[in-house]
Amino acid sequence: MSMSLGLNIAITGQSGGGGGSASLPDFTFQAETDALNVSRTAAGIPMTRRQKLAFDRMVVRVKAAGVSVTDWAALYVPSTPTETQARVNQIHPGTNDLTLTGAGTPTYTANDRWSGWLSTAKYNTGIGLQSFTQGQFTIFYYSRTATGGSSGEFGAQTAGGDGIAANTKDASSKFNARLQAANYVSTSTTITPGQGMHSIRPNSLDTFGITREAPAPTYVSPATNPTIHLGGINGGALSTKDCGLFAIFKVTLTDAQTREVSAALLDYYYKVRFGMVDYYEAGKAPTTADYDVVVYGASWTGVCAAYAAKQEGKSVCMVLDDLAKTDWDIGGMPASGLAYVDCYNFTALKGLYRDLTSWANSTIINRADTNTQTGNSIESWQFVQGVRRMLDPTRTNGTLILGQDIPVYFSTGIASITSVGLKDTALITNDGRTFTARQFIAADYDGEYIHKSSGIPTFTGSEAAGSGSEANNGYKGSSALSKPYGSDISPYITDGVPASGLLPDIQGEMPLPGLTVDGVDPSIQSMNYRLAMTGDPARLVPVTTMDPHRNYNALRNETAARAYVLNPSVTIGNPAVTTTILQFAVGGSTNKMDVNNGSGGLSTDLPGSGYRYATAANRAAQLAVIDDLRDYQLGWFWWHANSGDSRIPSTLVTQFQGFGLDAGTFLDPGPGGLLFWPNRPYQRDPIWRLKNAGYVSTAQDYCKTDGTALRSDKTVAVTSYDCDKHPPWKVASGGLLYTQGSVPGSLVAGADKIAPIPLEEIVPDVTVKTNVIVPWASSQTILCWYMGRLEPTGGLKGEAAGVIASMAIDGTVNVQDVDYSTLRTKLLARDVNHPILPQVA
Repeated sequence: MSMSLGLNIAITGQSGGGGGSASLPDFTFQAETDALNVSRTAAGIPMTRRQKLAFDRMVVRVKAAGVSVTDWAALYVPSTPTETQARVNQIHPGTNDLTLTGAGTPTYTANDRWSGWLSTAKYNTGIGLQSFTQGQFTIFYYSRTATGGSSGEFGAQTAGGDGIAANTKDASSKFNARLQAANYVSTSTTITPGQGMHSIRPNSLDTFGITREAPAPTYVSPATNPTIHLGGINGGALSTKDCGLFAIFKVTLTDAQTREVSAALLDYYYKVRFGMVDYYEAGKAPTTADYDVVVYGASWTGVCAAYAAKQEGKSVCMVLDDLAKTDWDIGGMPASGLAYVDCYNFTALKGLYRDLTSWANSTIINRADTNTQTGNSIESWQFVQGVRRMLDPTRTNGTLILGQDIPVYFSTGIASITSVGLKDTALITNDGRTFTARQFIAADYDGEYIHKSSGIPTFTGSEAAGSGSEANNGYKGSSALSKPYGSDISPYITDGVPASGLLPDIQGEMPLPGLTVDGVDPSIQSMNYRLAMTGDPARLVPVTTMDPHRNYNALRNETAARAYVLNPSVTIGNPAVTTTILQFAVGGSTNKMDVNNGSGGLSTDLPGSGYRYATAANRAAQLAVIDDLRDYQLGWFWWHANSGDSRIPSTLVTQFQGFGLDAGTFLDPGPGGLLFWPNRPYQRDPIWRLKNAGYVSTAQDYCKTDGTALRSDKTVAVTSYDCDKHPPWKVASGGLLYTQGSVPGSLVAGADKIAPIPLEEIVPDVTVKTNVIVPWASSQTILCWYMGRLEPTGGLKGEAAGVIASMAIDGTVNVQDVDYSTLRTKLLARDVNHPILPQVA
């Protein structure tokens, strides 16, 4: 038996295999990061690379917002083991460090909060009012307390009443702020959520970086120079709130700066509290790296694969696809808006997904932990924190998703994959890195890895119709047409005039050329962005606030306008009614929503986007489709809320105006991204699925009668869903508009609705590749894919892939030949919520 190296070897040097010949430049930390590390090293607590990266990213973002660090007077976060160490001003160590006002000390919880303030247990920043230019300040405070009360979270006030101070939520649920010469109490009781990021400027009260009310105080120069305190006002009211972060700027930030800085600060606090990722930026050293197992893709499947392999004692890294720009993108769609969990039988929803939602329920949400639709549906920002915890080896408290030491490499996609015989040997990225490994796990959403690995057969779209349940496969032509909202809608630019041409985003007139009924169909499902949205006034960001309004074309909404004339009662709602968008309540609150496409056929799904993405000539053309999708969806929201088109029902306009993006989610979009908007669209199908010559799962396999024998009893995962397909196209037929592409019939896995997935489905044929595992875009017909495309299912397959990779290394065997009984024993013992592995249907 061979031994695993168990080492993470990263060597800067020449890159082979076509990945570039020059060594990549080293990553350089900001001077402020190095200064903080010097301070902490002197105190005996040098920063880890993870800690330096988290702090550095915040500093970079504040600077990029146009804020000088000279104007950033102070930053205090409970991010060190002891209370004394946490008093350091992190942005200027040694200057304006916190000092106690008396003999007591507040209660201190490392990586979490200060609390228990007393008259002799609050902190003095040493920053005097006279150090501020008249009317120039912005102060941020993260409250860990949701309840209100008579309070002073921070502040300083002269004997004459001049000062700066705040009570983020008083006993009447209002925001109180002392804005130098004037005290302001918010008109609204709904702008302040209690727990969350709050900030004050001379002319605004902000939550989550968004202006909620705008006072107009009169300013006077301070008569004396009292200093700002944390946990109370100098000589005045004490805080009833726990503090997680406190930052002071000696300048009034603009609205745009306040949004960005608030998001950067909140993101940093989340990392301090929940976990930090050890990542390497694309195009930076190391140029070469060697691991036992390399996992490609930023998906939840990839996270689970890397996590399981690491738990098995292997050195492992994640190499991310190019849609992942920051660590908010690690975790795939559950981290990108898909918060409402679809599953027909929650007995099937086990493993790491269930462990993570259970952890979030108790640690973040504070709600009953149930294995139900509600209990497993958590907000995307909460899911991201769970993933960060999983990738941080210092997070070992409790029993759920204990942290593992797994480095993450951002990339700009795969340049090439080298192989020797039937084994892949190196993955070379476009940004110039070469990764060598014993085992490779292809966990990306596109199927890019298997597409670029020589000899692995793949398939795009739908196979031709077959027998039995597979008769539902293939292109269905006019039998799969559906009228949006059941209405007769003209598809032409001039209503009812074919000569005027088709409206945008309509594929063409039926019959579509190049397609035959029951033949191969190259289309994949339409895409949209799953959005974290809210109706909570304290967290809400109007979409128009962030909308760059690029390439807006009102004609893209014309089919919806015509539908509304015929259906004036259309509304926003839940899946039980015909709607323009669907909103699913998540995270233990009815006003935090996962917003998806609508069930009426005209919605945030962009018709043809999946097909255009899959058939684009190159990656640049694919990314252009994604860019267009963002423009389309932003335009969809603007049109409903702001266009004034009289055909939109007034109730629908009001509904669209009453909710917006959640300012606590997608806090770091990275280059080219949009704050509060995910980088990854909801890509429902891979471009390239593994298509073995040997084992391919079919609808007959997934839909067997309960209790019957399987073709393979080497079950490694399960799914529980029906054959759900989003129409890929809008088309014209007989002068009317239709959506096309639904799956006829009702396909689901027996009465228990649980379909076993075998080992043979997630590995290539042994004659093709023997050290590659494909847990996401696995070997199955498209009908199976529609039933198996659940994120929890992908996680289960990812866990199995990680264990299989480890066993193949230890046993010096092909991934196809690992001992199933041993694998089964290992999988059944995994996690707190053990997976189920039925060996009959």
